[in-house]
Amino acid sequence: MKPYINLMLIAAGAVLTGCEKEITVDLPRTEPRIVVEGTIETGRAPLVLLSRTQGYFDPTDINSIAATFVSDAIVTVNDGITTYPLDRVCSELIPDSLIDEAAALLGIDPELLSQANICVWTMLDNSLVGVEGRTYRLDIQTEGKLLNATTTIPHAVQLDSLWFRLALQQPDDDSLGFIWARLSDPDTLGNHYRWLARRTNLGPDGEPKDQNFVAPFFSVFEDRFVNGLTFDFNFNRGSTPFSTADDDNNEESGFFKRGDTVVVKLASIDRASYQFYNSLQNNVASAGDVFSNPANVVSNVNGGLGVWSGWGIREHVVICTP
Repeated sequence: MKPYINLMLIAAGAVLTGCEKEITVDLPRTEPRIVVEGTIETGRAPLVLLSRTQGYFDPTDINSIAATFVSDAIVTVNDGITTYPLDRVCSELIPDSLIDEAAALLGIDPELLSQANICVWTMLDNSLVGVEGRTYRLDIQTEGKLLNATTTIPHAVQLDSLWFRLALQQPDDDSLGFIWARLSDPDTLGNHYRWLARRTNLGPDGEPKDQNFVAPFFSVFEDRFVNGLTFDFNFNRGSTPFSTADDDNNEESGFFKRGDTVVVKLASIDRASYQFYNSLQNNVASAGDVFSNPANVVSNVNGGLGVWSGWGIREHVVICTP
């Protein structure tokens, strides 16, 4: 981090005059840590992305962000039987014509992927894919550090049904709404879920509205209060960070729209994965709020930060018609 910052404290009240005081704070330097973003889903090869932590006040331009990604590492996954060395795939080798497809697969912004050499680790021949009920150990060697994490892919839970409901319930003049779902939670306490969605219909530019699955804010939930029950719930539409799409920056933000075709992915995740995503959301929600305490992100990675998460997934399609 930069050694000094100036903080201006401004106190104002209905009957008090304003005052200000300049304070210089000496911030300690900390060594960058390795951040892991790794998933293994039902029937799909693992995907592991590695980066380094960045100082809070470090630059956030494209070159600075690109410099945080790790491109040299030995990454292996053990499924309890065999240890598989993962293949390294870097974006500098991807043809421009395939950048959008690769970005959708990896969940990375296409512009960032095209401008920076970002590497991921996976199994190109699909000799290792996720199996529900199986436990996977991830081991990483990079920059003189050893990291490891373990996750289990829970058995997936199928949604009972999906439907689209207008937000204002005015069929003649409303086209925006939310996707609702009905879920019958198994009668075994300790189920955890994550919700993601992707609009596959074409936007004004002739491309699918969403290049990849997007998780809305607070996308995870557990069955602590609904164990064994059948219940209805909904989610708003999520957006990718720093999206410049018109419908993420106007009155359509957060809504699905009449005519959208949406693929919903419901992921069953283990407790450690739930704690990571839930604490990450709480951390983001508390940022900039002077009246709340900072929320520590709960990682399941030994020797680093981030998450190695197994997802038992089921996908469902809904067409947004009231």
